[in-house]
Amino acid sequence: MKVRFKRSVNIRGVSYEAGREYEVDDNLGLWLIDRDIADPVLEEKAPETPLQQVKPTTAYEKLKQLVGAHAVQVFGETGTGKSRLLAAICIEAQLIGKKALYIDTEGSLPEDVAGDLENYEYVGPDLDAMVERVRLAKMQRDRFDLLAVDSIGLPVLTAYASLPLDKRLSAILTLTNVFADAVRFARASRHEDLPAPEKMNLSIVSNQPVSEFVVVTKGVEPEERDPFGGKLSFIPKLNLRTEVVERSKEKSVFNLVVHKARNMARGTVVAQYTIDSSGVAIKWLV
Repeated sequence: MKVRFKRSVNIRGVSYEAGREYEVDDNLGLWLIDRDIADPVLEEKAPETPLQQVKPTTAYEKLKQLVGAHAVQVFGETGTGKSRLLAAICIEAQLIGKKALYIDTEGSLPEDVAGDLENYEYVGPDLDAMVERVRLAKMQRDRFDLLAVDSIGLPVLTAYASLPLDKRLSAILTLTNVFADAVRFARASRHEDLPAPEKMNLSIVSNQPVSEFVVVTKGVEPEERDPFGGKLSFIPKLNLRTEVVERSKEKSVFNLVVHKARNMARGTVVAQYTIDSSGVAIKWLV
């Protein structure tokens, strides 16, 4: 231990000067302190600082930070890079060892991008096929960490257009089940016997905005369009709208804007993503 001598002394042939600090045996140090010959020297420790929060390095980690084990919806006009964005999120997750399942109903991904997805499945715009595959994904939640459905709206829109008027509502209501299963993939329900109920996953789905016909009849401005399905589609904890920033031959730049969230204001730009010949780059702003 370290002590500071109050007076000069000689102990066992060793001289100690007053006012100086010495490292001594613990037993000797306690003896010196007990006899008021020296004082203990308390070593100053560096002030403790709060542990810095580890910053997410991937979109998967960032979205998990924002919503926990839940679902995220990304919606926007055709051509705003939703499919490429979802694929990029899955590929980033794969790079950190996560298992991502990508269910494709549109078939718009370039072949090389689809080839980079380890678990890519094309089910086409068939509503029943999408419903069944998302239900199965819920039952396979122990095998995957991330579920991406691109897009959830196209099969419903396709079925809606071909159904008689009296059955169109049922097609839209089907969205409720699909969204609910996406959430249960992320967070197991207490009321279902799902595998690995303790496992916390993430789901992300893409969707289209309401049709131009609805926009006109309701008098809603384009930038305030809701996702297809209206209030039914707000089951996900975070709803993000795509917004065009720049389009050129070299690149396309888009914002991800909060449309509805439980802890962020509507209109908040949470990220900006750029698509060019090298791929997709995502810059988080929150």
